[in-house]
Amino acid sequence: MIFEILSEGAANARTGKEICKLLNITARDLTAAIERERRAGNPICASTGSNPGYFLAANQEEMQRYCNSLRHRAGEIYKTRQACIKTISKLPAGEAQ
Repeated sequence: MIFEILSEGAANARTGKEICKLLNITARDLTAAIERERRAGNPICASTGSNPGYFLAANQEEMQRYCNSLRHRAGEIYKTRQACIKTISKLPAGEAQ
């Protein structure tokens, strides 16, 4: 389990590359494993700041900060989706496959 090799606190984040090497897995496998563990209730956070990587939330504030970053990402994905939907009408119609 990814949960077992992570340390608490953003300052102790481990990079995805480091975890993949340690567990001999692909980045895609790592992403899937982390999502499974998060959905099972493990407090796995990620940071992209000065110390990027994965870590266990040390407290509610760290978990809330990560949840806020997810909300922001979801909003950005929604904006991109809306732009793609508008682009559909500019493309030639295709045959059903």
